[in-house]
Amino acid sequence: MHRAKLPEEKIPVHVTAPDYASRLPKSIQPFTTQGVYDLSKNKTHLSFVQGSGHGGSHPHLVHEFVSALVEQREPFPNARQSANWTCVGFCAHQSALNGGRITRLPSFTI
Repeated sequence: MHRAKLPEEKIPVHVTAPDYASRLPKSIQPFTTQGVYDLSKNKTHLSFVQGSGHGGSHPHLVHEFVSALVEQREPFPNARQSANWTCVGFCAHQSALNGGRITRLPSFTI
């Protein structure tokens, strides 16, 4: 975890994120913590070492999306929420490239 406004040596703190694989169907539970083996380098992809991409969230997101399709309902996150969350990252990057200047979210994310 990265904590701001502290002395440099106190900013990073190691945390163990909980694994909620038990909330998924058995067939995809292992993908929250285990990865695919890269035969070309005999290594596991770093995103899986870190928890199957973004702390193990990818299997949950895919399961939610497919479940929403099957159940004919809107998924969480929906398209507007996803655009908003993605734009936050883009705006933060743009702000960093411009010395921390405030960068507003596009109107379609509100």
